[in-house]
Amino acid sequence: VEICLPGEERAEERNSWSKVASLYRDAITALSQRNDFSDLQIDAFQKKADDFFSGWLDLVGYDGITNYIHLLGAGHIRYFLKKWRNLHRFSNQGWEAYNALVANYWHHRTQKGGGRGVEKSKILAIAQWLMRVMMWRTAEGDHYFKVLRKSNENKECSECSDDDDDDDD
Repeated sequence: VEICLPGEERAEERNSWSKVASLYRDAITALSQRNDFSDLQIDAFQKKADDFFSGWLDLVGYDGITNYIHLLGAGHIRYFLKKWRNLHRFSNQGWEAYNALVANYWHHRTQKGGGRGVEKSKILAIAQWLMRVMMWRTAEGDHYFKVLRKSNENKECSECSDDDDDDDD
């Protein structure tokens, strides 16, 4: 804040922005809690969110209200905390990470539909690759090959029974 609003003449504005930033950080930090919220914690969170929202409106007006700011100020997050007690379990980070993987794959490992001129699905290769990634990350790949190995071992053992020994002594 000091870098964006330098000078002694902007000290009051700088203090207002610092206070709003601190309130926002406190509210968002509270939401990162992994344990379920009590009713008192939910009320304390909403007090911080309301204080932030009021300060934000004073600084930027209604034109500065984004969807996320609206969620905080309108009490929608409080509603979900009352209903579900915790938002951490609904985190979008995993899907965002997969989205980044797919974008990286698309931009760096494909010809983006170009190439031989053969009409092929542009998404099929990405979907197959993503399924392989998910199989290994969830340990289903390991499980699959353990089951396959056991199946092959059982098949080999059934083929080599004692009756195959043709000793006619």
